[in-house]
Amino acid sequence: MKHVKRAISILLAAVLCFFCVAWTGAADAMAEYTPTLSMLHTSGKYIYNEENEQITLRGTNLGGWLMQEGWMTPLGSGEIDHDFIINITASDTNESSIAAYAIDTVTENGLTTNNMNTYWQSASAQAADSAELLIEFDKTRYFDRIVVETGPDHTGDYLRGAVVWMSNNWTDWFSPASITVDESKASEGIITVLTGEQSAKYIAIRPGRASEDGQRWTVANISLCMTDEYNVRNHLIRRFGESRTNEMIATFQDNYITEADIINIANMNMNFVRVPVYWMDFALKDGTLRTDADSGFARLDWLLEVCDENGIYVLIDFHGAPGGVNCWASCGQASTIPTELYAGDPDTVEWNQSVVLNIWSALATRYKDNPTVAAYGLLNEPVLNFDTNPAYENLKYGFYDEIYDTVRAIDNNHIVIFEEFMDWSVATNRPERQTWTNYMFDKHPYDMPNYLSWDAQKSLANSTISTMSQIQDQWNVPLIVGEFCLYYFSDVWDDFLSDLNENSISWTNWNYKVRGTIYESGGGNWGYYNPWDGEDPDLMHDSAEEIEAIWAATGTAAHYQANEAHINIVSARADGSTNYPYVALDRSSWTVTANGDPQWPYDPVSNMIDGDLSTRWPTAEAQTAGHYVLVDFGQTENFDKIVLEHDANDYPGSYKVEISQDGVTFTEVELNNIHIGFGPKMVLLPSTPQTSRYVKISLTGPNPINNWWSISELNILWRNVHG
Repeated sequence: MKHVKRAISILLAAVLCFFCVAWTGAADAMAEYTPTLSMLHTSGKYIYNEENEQITLRGTNLGGWLMQEGWMTPLGSGEIDHDFIINITASDTNESSIAAYAIDTVTENGLTTNNMNTYWQSASAQAADSAELLIEFDKTRYFDRIVVETGPDHTGDYLRGAVVWMSNNWTDWFSPASITVDESKASEGIITVLTGEQSAKYIAIRPGRASEDGQRWTVANISLCMTDEYNVRNHLIRRFGESRTNEMIATFQDNYITEADIINIANMNMNFVRVPVYWMDFALKDGTLRTDADSGFARLDWLLEVCDENGIYVLIDFHGAPGGVNCWASCGQASTIPTELYAGDPDTVEWNQSVVLNIWSALATRYKDNPTVAAYGLLNEPVLNFDTNPAYENLKYGFYDEIYDTVRAIDNNHIVIFEEFMDWSVATNRPERQTWTNYMFDKHPYDMPNYLSWDAQKSLANSTISTMSQIQDQWNVPLIVGEFCLYYFSDVWDDFLSDLNENSISWTNWNYKVRGTIYESGGGNWGYYNPWDGEDPDLMHDSAEEIEAIWAATGTAAHYQANEAHINIVSARADGSTNYPYVALDRSSWTVTANGDPQWPYDPVSNMIDGDLSTRWPTAEAQTAGHYVLVDFGQTENFDKIVLEHDANDYPGSYKVEISQDGVTFTEVELNNIHIGFGPKMVLLPSTPQTSRYVKISLTGPNPINNWWSISELNILWRNVHG
């Protein structure tokens, strides 16, 4: 198999050479700029330029540009190909119709569209848990919503509520913990059942409640959809054709990242961007390399020129491959386990791998002499699943090595990056590592389940630094943290970046911009710019022009808000600087007063400075504007950090921090971070160091769940920047 693939790769590389010679238009013009940056290479555990100056790369990811993710960008949800549905039956069937009508199609002008002229209908009025539609896939597949349409003649017969069960083996059935039924388009006969990302081979769906006036359940089309780039692109290709789809996506890419964004990144003191790419920007659906002016090649040409002008290196990260680099939607294709990039039908795997090798051959040929390219990231997060199968792992590593060999046959100039997303197994006990040259390892530390815990995020940051510094010394190889997010805790961010800088470990946070607020699911300082001010397109019903208009309105300056506090924190370390540790102020001379229920004698205010987390001071009544805690240091002190520890739900709903020299006249302090409801520890960071005798923390509004305000421990700290 490997020899066959290698032969295919050689053939494809020959074809590629023709395309490189024949390339015309804008792509050629972009490629002709004269780079000013110096080619990078590794030596021992450091990165150097051609002048033998040590370089540490510090920057951000341009995720969502050449590789969209639904939680980051207004991607929309793509309908899964009806060909994957091999059977659909109903428990309650009208004699005049069959359930298969719910997925039939009609071909018009070479494009496949859903047929709304045929339908399935229940034999009786809807009732809770009544008539059931059972859908069977060809194999376990991923989806995140079910769209149920009645057709224009039966709009009143829309699905009332929804009960959804699913199974992978017909024996074990489960229902998602949370299902949201969107009835906003019920007047059009359209119901969307939001299931969250699920994987199943069998799906059963029933009404969740009775119809109001005896309406039956009518289904002219039922679609399972997934918010990943693979299904979005293929859905749009089925609706509008491949050429028009590429035009629409080009409109998004033209607006999502512009020259102004690159200049902005440079102004944030960064010298580096990591660029996730998706294979369909570089190849057509049939695998043929793209040569059009909107291709990924042309986009990278443009980016390299603009980045070079601003002193920014570029990492090309192969984020999304056919068959799926991993099983998650974040790689562009929510896929089976193992993914068909590594295992499964031999012909499918062969084709998927040949496309990847072909694109890498093209990239290496095109950019082998371009010094603005810092490195090639061969595969992003190549994870089979969390319960590793050694046989599948060997297949994955074998393909990983093939990509390396393909690149090195063309390009020995650029650094090659291997990803160690979950562990360090790609380099452990593998003799292949001894033959690699000019390479480094990439780590993506995340603790998503504990995103509200300061302690968990701090522990993750510390353990990452400890492990990576040891590996860097042990293996004598440079390292990069290619993705990370430490959520809401700006002081943890600051310390982590400082420690990375001190250890000469390169880094790019995830991500430059995202669509949601920092308070939403997926929020918490994922982006320097958030939220986006628009709505997702409806890929099932919007016209090409309507979708394109939504995607055109994704420019940063016009449609996003700057996360200034986050920008300030990261920009301060992007220049390579390190910091001094925080030191807690001595509390022995403090006088602390507070207001709350005066009839509550059990938990005195002294509890918040007694060093015992098991004791606390509470307001003893629901939070209200005007509750305060006042600290008198007894003398003038410098400080730049306030830490409040409390019961998880007794956090301040809204608040302000003020300082005073006399205890009478107070001035509000600008904070670099505002925390509301983020677990048992709050860390408040003034935007500049403060000097005062008094510090006052006052509530400006109630707790959203009407809780008391409690403080188990209050500490105020100072980082002496002069050592």
